[in-house]
Amino acid sequence: MNRSGTHSSPTACTTAGSRAALETSSWVSVVRAYEECDQRFAQLLAEFDLSISQYDALAAIDALGTEAQPKAVAERLLVTRANVTGLLRRLEARSLIRVASHHTDGRSVLCEIAPKGRALLDRANTASAHFIQEQLKPFQADELALIRNMMKRLHDHLLTLNPVAIAAQSSTGPRN
Repeated sequence: MNRSGTHSSPTACTTAGSRAALETSSWVSVVRAYEECDQRFAQLLAEFDLSISQYDALAAIDALGTEAQPKAVAERLLVTRANVTGLLRRLEARSLIRVASHHTDGRSVLCEIAPKGRALLDRANTASAHFIQEQLKPFQADELALIRNMMKRLHDHLLTLNPVAIAAQSSTGPRN
């Protein structure tokens, strides 16, 4: 099965009602929903001249407050410090953040949201909240709780998986 939800061979799937087919169609549904969500959120943020990474960096700096060192921003964004450096430079060049020497450690810097960045982040946050409401409008509160719980359970389970070991166990794995 490839990511588009089609099978690479006619024998890859057993009967349509099998658990394997249900697992695959469920996985494809989750992936498609995420990709559509991500694409539309990027469109929303583009209206504020922000990428998702830039928005996430501004939100991280806001959440970290006086502890917004580049290393902490990178950790919050789950990227390397090197990746966040260019991102912070671009935000600083647009006057959305200020970067200054750390008050007690001269080897380090602190980031803070500049007034222009604060106004932009506030507007983007308002639009983001409205966007989330619109996305989830079709669902009742109990369904939202179910989705949240199921996705948390899936996430927790994903953290226990070892893709390399799974590939090694597979008779169709790349190294066999």
